[in-house]
Amino acid sequence: MIYALLFFGFGLLVALIGIPWAIRLGERGIALDFAHETRKRQDAPVPRLGGLPVMVALALGLIVIVAVFPAQGVKWPPLLVGSILMYGLGLWDDLQPLGARRKLLGQLLTACIVYSMGLGIEKFSWPGATGSVDLGAWSLPVTVLWLIAVPNIVNLIDGFDGLAGGLGLYMSATLGIVALHNEQLAVACYAFTMTGALLGFLVFNFPPAKIYLGDGGAYLIGFTIAALSLTSSNKGSVAKVLFVTFIALGVPILDTTFAVLRRGLRGYPLFHADDEHFHHRLEKLGFSKRRILLGLYGVCLVLSLAGLSIIWSSGNTLPVGIGVLFLLAMFVLRYFHLLKSWNDVRRKIDRLLGRRQIVHYALAQAQVLELEVERCATAQEFWMVFDQTIRRVGFVENGEVPDEIVIEVRYNGSTPWKLHAPRAKGSTIEWQCIAECFRPVYVKGREKWPA
Repeated sequence: MIYALLFFGFGLLVALIGIPWAIRLGERGIALDFAHETRKRQDAPVPRLGGLPVMVALALGLIVIVAVFPAQGVKWPPLLVGSILMYGLGLWDDLQPLGARRKLLGQLLTACIVYSMGLGIEKFSWPGATGSVDLGAWSLPVTVLWLIAVPNIVNLIDGFDGLAGGLGLYMSATLGIVALHNEQLAVACYAFTMTGALLGFLVFNFPPAKIYLGDGGAYLIGFTIAALSLTSSNKGSVAKVLFVTFIALGVPILDTTFAVLRRGLRGYPLFHADDEHFHHRLEKLGFSKRRILLGLYGVCLVLSLAGLSIIWSSGNTLPVGIGVLFLLAMFVLRYFHLLKSWNDVRRKIDRLLGRRQIVHYALAQAQVLELEVERCATAQEFWMVFDQTIRRVGFVENGEVPDEIVIEVRYNGSTPWKLHAPRAKGSTIEWQCIAECFRPVYVKGREKWPA
């Protein structure tokens, strides 16, 4: 336990020293996050290098762990290599956007490399059961899915000050406690190193944030959580630890699940960003950032304790943990999506499916406009085509219809791009989503013809 506390303090110290340096580096124009999208709320550019000091703390901590526990040195190379590769992939995207497909390919390659180095799910056993199932050929796909799913889940919720860092802190502390329970002191030291580093990061990331994790930091946290949950499993048999991790990750897992369903039903690509995550919904209800964050921290704490109870009770409380997740899902459906009956669910799905054709049409028109940016010789020619396309998908001129909705799309951090839409043909959220389809090509047009 003393070792775990020492490594916690070590991670905290490295982060407190390194974060100000990362902020100064960002102030020089490196990896800045601009409020160029409607879903982003900051007023000024914020550095996205918060994951760098966390990576340094984990790397230095691992060197010390190998020195203190040399007999366990063989288990650490996969985790170190995977962390560096996953963080490097995210940092690359922070510096120069790679696109969803390239990032996914990089994550798949990283997960396969880690699996080839010996970190994987070989057996699966139900908590409290005596036997286990050998996964055989399924070991590779199951391991790869786990190692890329958790980083993407963490990255998906990293759109709110203090949220991803706080979640990572809860998860690393939870896995550290699990490792102590399993008498895996080296694993516990590594987990508490990340706990300390994330606490130091939150000092600067708590609202209003002075620095963000960036994709690199979010991927690093997610990969470390996924890898530690496998490292904490005994002899390759994934039993209670994966269930603990799954329950404790309840908030981002449910948020991701609803986001995937929402985008799939609307016809958007799964990686299409929106502003309808849990924290966005709570903001629209009028809650302050700090109250939202503290509330979500409280939910994460309850879920972490529910997950830990599975370990402490030898699997007997697993139904309780699943029940807590189910109740949270029902709360989200009822109060965030206003679904109080199966008839509400059916009407909502029917409406979303009915607008899929409009969404697909808008996305196709936006792709055509991407080509028009290169084809058109003058600004006048392009913006005439652009305005025609916007009207083609349903937007109107100001005052053209008696009851209209004003849609604002942020594209440069401050000045909104305003559109007008007939209220009779869609809600504000639906028109906002259609407008967001054209934001990237609108930005390209403005960059090519600033005047």
